[in-house]
Amino acid sequence: MNSKKRKSVIKPWQLIACAVVAVVLLVCYSLVVAKLHLGALRVGAVTIAAYLVAVAAILFIPRIIPGSARGREDRAGLTRTVLDGIDKADAVMILCRNDGSVVWCNEGLAAVMPDGKKPYGKTVLEITGATVDELREAPSQSGIGVEIGDSYFIASSYVVRNGRADLLVTAVPAMRMKELAGELELFRTQIEESDLVVAYIFIDNLTEMIQYESESFRPATTKIDEYLREWAAEVKGIIKEFERDRYLLVFEKRYLPKYIDRKFDVLDRIRDIRVGEEKLPVTVSVGIASVTGQFSEKERAARAAIDMALGRGGDQVVLKLDDSTEYFGGRSRASLKRSGVRSRVVSNELLMHISRSSGVLIMGHKYPDYDSIGACVGLSKIVEFCGVEAHIVADPEDVNVKRCREIYDGVGDGVGKLFISPARAQDSVRTDTFVILTDVNNIAISEAPDLVSVPKCYAVIDHHRKHSEFEREPVVEYIETKSSSACELVAEMMEQVLPSGFIGAGEAGLMLAGIILDTKKFTRSTGSRTFGAALYLHDNGAMPETVQELFKTGLDSFVKEARFLSGVRIYRQCAAIAVCGESDGEGGDKITASKVADSLIGVRGVKAAFAIVRLGDTVHISARSSGEINVQLILERLRGGGHFDTAGTQLRGVGTEEAEEMLKAAIDDYLDGEAAAQEKTKGDGREQ
Repeated sequence: MNSKKRKSVIKPWQLIACAVVAVVLLVCYSLVVAKLHLGALRVGAVTIAAYLVAVAAILFIPRIIPGSARGREDRAGLTRTVLDGIDKADAVMILCRNDGSVVWCNEGLAAVMPDGKKPYGKTVLEITGATVDELREAPSQSGIGVEIGDSYFIASSYVVRNGRADLLVTAVPAMRMKELAGELELFRTQIEESDLVVAYIFIDNLTEMIQYESESFRPATTKIDEYLREWAAEVKGIIKEFERDRYLLVFEKRYLPKYIDRKFDVLDRIRDIRVGEEKLPVTVSVGIASVTGQFSEKERAARAAIDMALGRGGDQVVLKLDDSTEYFGGRSRASLKRSGVRSRVVSNELLMHISRSSGVLIMGHKYPDYDSIGACVGLSKIVEFCGVEAHIVADPEDVNVKRCREIYDGVGDGVGKLFISPARAQDSVRTDTFVILTDVNNIAISEAPDLVSVPKCYAVIDHHRKHSEFEREPVVEYIETKSSSACELVAEMMEQVLPSGFIGAGEAGLMLAGIILDTKKFTRSTGSRTFGAALYLHDNGAMPETVQELFKTGLDSFVKEARFLSGVRIYRQCAAIAVCGESDGEGGDKITASKVADSLIGVRGVKAAFAIVRLGDTVHISARSSGEINVQLILERLRGGGHFDTAGTQLRGVGTEEAEEMLKAAIDDYLDGEAAAQEKTKGDGREQ
């Protein structure tokens, strides 16, 4: 590549400079000659040398001076190039005076301004939100956070001198805080994933294994321990056995989704362990806390979760999150074996709180059945024993309440006088009143939910699976899902604390009716303690023939049942659904729905039966199971609950058709989940 040579142009001032230099040299020469008085030969030589120097100055100085000018021109060009690059850079540059007024800024600043223009005429404070002093005093390494437009930056400032004035250069790197926020979000995610999750693991029926299979329980516990440690190793967790049948597991939160995706299959793996000749299945309950806070808060949440799992019957996982609680498992029946020690402890604790109160209000769930009414009557006798006034809160117009009063008011027990309406209860409740809930643990569906919020303390005695955690913890919580009925629990407590003959035939008969109702005449969920409670009630005057009067059906009810059963439909080849249509005129009632569900479960091929009826603005669903389908899990999807083979729910603001569709969706969800779990279990078996 050829390039033209740049010609040197000698300017007049350069020639004058050269002449001045020559004259100076000649003058210096003359002075030297006059001073030294040199000879002619030496003078000639020095003269010639002086003239040579003058000629060299004339010839070469003009060439040197233009070279210096070109250097200055090159430096000026380089400066313009650098400034042009800074002006077009993405990084934001601002040059301002000490008063904050902007002297110069680049295109990078204009790009982040709302109007896209350079903000001349504005101050640094108006542009960045920071004063000159704040920018000047900010550390040069870390800088200061400033906001320009809708973006956030880290700014560093430097002071430069321009003549006698100082100028402040503020440099903002191209990386914006939004990009930094991405990195911070990544760090936050990593910290969150490394947060610890605390879990308690309890073996549900180890005591029974030791009692009934003392020889084979050791191999079983060894296998359980092996499975649990393998389960913990999958998530690189730490598991420690702190009691014979209790474990503590700690692992990082990042591994929790792995457990959730697999539906906590450790429950199925341990359930496959069989003990003894009867091949008793082994089950475990797990309470997991994945909440924010200190370790002590995590431990308390995990303990609450394991209590919830045990209160719901065991063989399941309860996962507590910051804003919700999730349930996994619970597919098997609760064991009917249990200890009477807890009943004795709860009885004494209940007596203590009753004695300290000014009055006691006892209530069950809305539309009470005989189990709810009988348990309330039994508890009223315990309160009477303490010398405290008791009342049962119930709707006086309820069909079952009326029936109980008709039968037992005439035997001299005065059972009917115990009942008061929720409105009267509201007038009598005080802060030192003691409230007892029985046959229900979901306060929202109790007879009068508002009554629970007024007194300082209350108690819960129930046999249904715990629906959710209490907003305010009861002072006595006796939820025994292994019991057949609430009347069975109360009868055990009465046997512990009441003297012989303290209860009358009326009270004993109502409680026996509750046990008969919930056990389907001693054919469901019945154990040795159930018969023991029935024997205790019989010894106190409960007459089966009198109790049978409560279960006789009138002609109107018989017609309602027939109308109910006429529209039965089979869904998914295993579930019978009966709907009492809204256009039937007289409609149905909750008792009729329960009887219809009981009748349908006796049909061959029906594994689960559901009866739907509308009362007012509420749709009631009664469910029964033959033992192969867990209706409690199905109705939990509709905010209901109950037992493995007996459950119910209430849906407000919907019609019967919409309720039926919601029920079908819940059945589909349950059956599909069961099928997937069984398929996975078979797949794991094939892999092994």
